[in-house]
This record gives sequence, structure tokens and C-alpha cells, in this order.
Amino acid sequence: MYMAKETISRYIPYLKLTETKFDAKNLPAFFKGIYDFNKLLINGVPYLAINVKDKKLGPREFKKHAQILKEKIKYPQIWCLHELHFHKVQRMIQNGLNFIVEGKQVHLPGLSISIKPEMTAIKTNTSHLNGLAVNILIREVLKGDLSGENKLGLANIFDVTQMTAGRAIEPLVANNLCFEKKEGVSKHIFFHNKSDLWEYLKTQIESPVKEIVHVDKIPKGLPYSGITALSKKTMLADDRIPTFAVNKKEFKKTISTKHIALEDFATAKIELWDRTPILLEKACVNPIDIFLINQTNRDERVQIELENLLKNII
Repeated sequence: MYMAKETISRYIPYLKLTETKFDAKNLPAFFKGIYDFNKLLINGVPYLAINVKDKKLGPREFKKHAQILKEKIKYPQIWCLHELHFHKVQRMIQNGLNFIVEGKQVHLPGLSISIKPEMTAIKTNTSHLNGLAVNILIREVLKGDLSGENKLGLANIFDVTQMTAGRAIEPLVANNLCFEKKEGVSKHIFFHNKSDLWEYLKTQIESPVKEIVHVDKIPKGLPYSGITALSKKTMLADDRIPTFAVNKKEFKKTISTKHIALEDFATAKIELWDRTPILLEKACVNPIDIFLINQTNRDERVQIELENLLKNII
């Protein structure tokens, strides 16, 4: 079956297309188990059509494998998939990859072609995740212990009311991150695979930091955050003054306003978050929040240590 030719022809019938099998004998052996390769001619220009057989693979793997393939085969690449979660679609676009979703989407930036999915093919939902929903997602990625819980179970774990837990579940279901299944008289939630949840966190969730306050004393009982937390877990040097985190709603209960200081005279800075820090480890915020806070930092050393921090966790 020539997926690339059939899907492109469906949307762009005026292109002249020819697709044939490609001899992959010179490629690494492990590629043969996860991909099939075809040669696709588009108006006489050759492309390597990479048919993805392993559904577990995603944008991160494609980006790495693309570099290896590029060294072996000079043709521009087109990634061909039977299905692709819409969050991964966005990641593919961000990575600048040519890709096709069978019968649904054609994205070929090299040819200035981008045909969006039909409305009935992929149903997207922009429901906003509140702070508790984000924390639930983070816990499921790091601990994997929430599938099968109901509203009461989540309420007990996160020390909130059942109504608050219900409000967090709704956007998680709406964004296709989990589904509900009725068992007896109550509904239980079941999450999709960890890699999809992590992909959503990386691409759709912003830093929880909404404001930074400098103070003239080291706060008690608050976890390390920001660069300080990253330095505690890696070889990275800390900033001049340590960084801590607290839910913005709890700040006034933690620090008296008389201790607020100018940055030049401060002994600590406190990040005011839009949610409560969870899963503290050795007085530090969890690794995913460390990533979310520091991911836009352009310092190459920070990015290297973030990668090192997460590779053994996610």
C-alpha cells in the first residue's frame, strides 16, 4: 500500500506522483522493524516516504532518526502515519517535519503545502487545564498511580473537595488525556499512555510561575525551585540567591510583607505559582516542574542539565 501517494492525491490531485518500494539494505537494522521505506516522486523530485509501523514512536524519535537517515539518504523525508494524536501533530509541525496522516492530513512545509485535518477526523478541544488538573497529570507521569481512582480518591490524595476534583477531571477528559469508566455507582478515570501525557505537558503546559518576589530573609518550609532546584539535582551552579516556590494564594500566610525587598538587597526570591507544588523531593519541587520553569532559559548549560535530569525519570 502506498499511503503517501494515496493521501496526497486525495487532497492535491494536480501533483504528479509515483511511489515505489525503496531498498533499505544500507540502513541500520533496527529501522527495518519500525519503518517501511518507499521512494516517492513528486513532480519528478524524489522523497523518502517513511511508513511508521510502531505506534509508540513519536516526534522526539522521528527527529532523532531523521538525522541518522539524512546521513545515509539525501532525499527529503516524509513521515507517513496511520494515526497521530493532535498534540503530537503540533509537535511535528514545531519540529519542521514533513508528514502525512493517512487519509486525514498532509503537511509538507518544504513544498509550502499544509492541508489541515477534516473536522470529523480529529476532534480537538481547547478546554483549559486548571492547576489541580496539571498536578494530577504530573503525578500520573511521575508515579503512575492515579488510573482507576474516582473523584473521592483524587480528593483524598490532593486534599481537596470532591467537587474540586470533578472540575479537574473534566478538562483532562475533554483534552483526551484520560477517559472515565463507570464501575458500580461511581466513575473511575483511566489515563492514556505516559508518553502522550508527557508530550502534552511539554508542549501545552506553561510555567506555573506567575510572579517573583524578592525578600530579605530565607523562607522556612518552602521548597527550592527554579535554578536552585536544578542545581540541587545536577552539576549546575546555583544563582547568587536561592529560589523558592509557593502557591500564590498561600504567600501572605508564609512571608510578611515587611520582608519584601529590592532585588539588589534580597537574600532569596520566591516564585508565586498558580498551583500548589507537589511531589517534593529533598526539599525541591518535582522534576517536571523544574523543566516547565526552566525550559525557556536560553543558557545551554541549563538545557543540558534539564535533559540529564529528565532522561532517567520520564
